[in-house]
Amino acid sequence: MKQDRPFNPWSNPPESLIAVGEVLGTQGNRGEVKVASLTDHPERWLELERVLIFNEEDPQPLFLEKVRFFKGLVIVKFRGINDISGAEVLQGTFLWLPEAERPPLPPDRFYVDQIIGLKVYTLTGCFLGAVAQVLFTGGNDVYVLRGGTGGEILLPALKSVIRSVDLAAGIMRVELPPGLVDEDQERC
Repeated sequence: MKQDRPFNPWSNPPESLIAVGEVLGTQGNRGEVKVASLTDHPERWLELERVLIFNEEDPQPLFLEKVRFFKGLVIVKFRGINDISGAEVLQGTFLWLPEAERPPLPPDRFYVDQIIGLKVYTLTGCFLGAVAQVLFTGGNDVYVLRGGTGGEILLPALKSVIRSVDLAAGIMRVELPPGLVDEDQERC
């Protein structure tokens, strides 16, 4: 049974909250659930005491009782959920934390939700679009830019390409690799 999701981390996250996981299904019959971690450091789950879920529009806390890792997933047992039927209710639910609780990142590193929506310009001032999505390819991330005159652009998230990010202004400046866009588009 999949729970209705009033919020989505990519299109309409709740204010001041960040998604740290998504419940994929149950694990066994004692109330454990399989969670796809949405953090760069899954071991952080070992430090968490509680996460929030949304029941309708109101956040409800779930307290972690036990955490372990299995085949790239986080297996979580929540306090008070002791059987498979209780765990099934959580399937499809995003797990949230207050934004203030996320650890600071080193310089020139950003959380995905900080990148989404940034307006992207070349170093010469040509508007390429806004970051609509981040693709995790395994090697390097790829920013999907939409809304520019050249249509959708897949921009590799490499230091040689991303020259500056100004979160306060909502702007990213890039140096395009040769051949990524048409010459006419690059001149804007």
